[in-house]
Order: sequence, then C-alpha cells, then structure tokens
Amino acid sequence: MSNSQIEGRINLAAIQNSSRLDFSFMQLTSLPGSIGNLTSLIELDLSGNQLISLPESIGNLTSLIELDLSGNQLTSLPESIGNLTNLTKLFLGKNQLTSLPETIGNLTNLIALYLHFNQLTSLPESLGNLTSLTILWLRENQLKSLPESLGNLTNLTKLYLQAR
Repeated sequence: MSNSQIEGRINLAAIQNSSRLDFSFMQLTSLPGSIGNLTSLIELDLSGNQLISLPESIGNLTSLIELDLSGNQLTSLPESIGNLTNLTKLFLGKNQLTSLPETIGNLTNLIALYLHFNQLTSLPESLGNLTSLTILWLRENQLKSLPESLGNLTNLTKLYLQAR
C-alpha cells in the first residue's frame, strides 16, 4: 500500500487534533512522513500491521505516552525515537529488530518496555538510563549478554529473559 493509499484510507488532516489513534491490523506497510504532524497524540496503536520501517518524523510525536508497534516487521528504529521522552509504555514485541538505537536511553519516563520475540543480539548501554522502568520483556531474542548498565534499573520489578 502506498503512502497515497494510506492517506486515502486515513485522512491525517482530519484527525490532526486527535489524542488517541488506533491503526492496528490495517495491513499498513508504511507510514507517511506526515504522521509526524499529529503532535497532539498521546496514544498511538500501530500493532499487527506489516510495517518494515518508521519515518524519522515519528520523533515529532513528543506528546505520546503510549506507542504500540508490536506485531510488525520492523528491523530497526529511527534515531528520532529518542525524542519521545514522554513515553511511559513502548511495545516493540514480535518484530524483527536486530538492534536498538542508543537514543532509546533518552526515554527516561518509560515504565514498561516490551522487546520480546525479536532478533536482538545486543542491547545498548544507554538502556541503563531508563531508571523509571519497572517492566522489561526481553524473552525470545538472541542475546548473548546484557549491558552492565542494566544494574542501574533499580525500579525494575519484572525482567523476562527466557531464551529460545
């Protein structure tokens, strides 16, 4: 589906002032760069689509508190994800992520981070900056070791590490 098809199905201009959007299970393969204009959003659900990448403009959604990208085909995240500093919940499970950008460490308000069922082989040291984190799901990845900085996550109450 092309960006024009997405914009035809979803009139982004008409929903510009929305605070919560659910675009789950719409068979989206890409997002238009104009998604970054939806700066009033506090919750965005893009789960269960076929997204393989995100536009850098996703980082403009600085009011977001919850972002669900689970169940897509993402292999990486844009550096701009680190601009989403108000996020408290980030769902990235069931993708094809092989790494995370260092900027993920900027998300210091995160309480829950779901990274299960990906292809992660390592984690950035900056993950240790997420000191508000209480839940971290890492199960079913290809991790051989964990960064020393995870010891900084003193509020962590649930850590899921089960291997394949």
